Amino acid sequence: MKRAAHVLDAVLNVLAEQGIGALSVRTVAAAAGVSPAQVQYYYRTKNDLVRAGFEYAREQFLAEIQAAQPKSIAGFVELWLPLDEPRARRARVWLAYAAAAVVDPVLRKESAKLDRELRQWYVDAGLSEEAAAQVLAMIDGVTLQCLSLPLPDRRALVDRTIGPFLATLPG
Repeated sequence: MKRAAHVLDAVLNVLAEQGIGALSVRTVAAAAGVSPAQVQYYYRTKNDLVRAGFEYAREQFLAEIQAAQPKSIAGFVELWLPLDEPRARRARVWLAYAAAAVVDPVLRKESAKLDRELRQWYVDAGLSEEAAAQVLAMIDGVTLQCLSLPLPDRRALVDRTIGPFLATLPG
């Protein structure tokens, strides 16, 4: 088991349920059912928690992609979009990290690295660099819009926005 996985699971829970503003050693400790001292044993500061949580969430997402083995670009996009509660939870975590990356240079660098990895997956699937960047930007925008809609209305948004664009792409 990953070092302090229970603490990192709690970081992701706090981010998904309360947002980055609520993240602290104290709230993570409460969510993990441990003392603040135990959290601080692994992660001395809030920045340490945020950065470790980002890496943990990144590893989980990449493992999900590998396990799902999407056969198409549309299949890969489906893995990300918040069309059910587990994916909506993950999207809320990623949005919290996107906000944090704007002001944290270390996290910004890690976020850019993940974007490059995801873009490369699309390029390897047959898209141009430009089309890969467009797909990622659409995912970001539609994800944000989806999260503001009730769960049953999200599929229609995806079908009228991303669906037509993906239909023009190879794969």
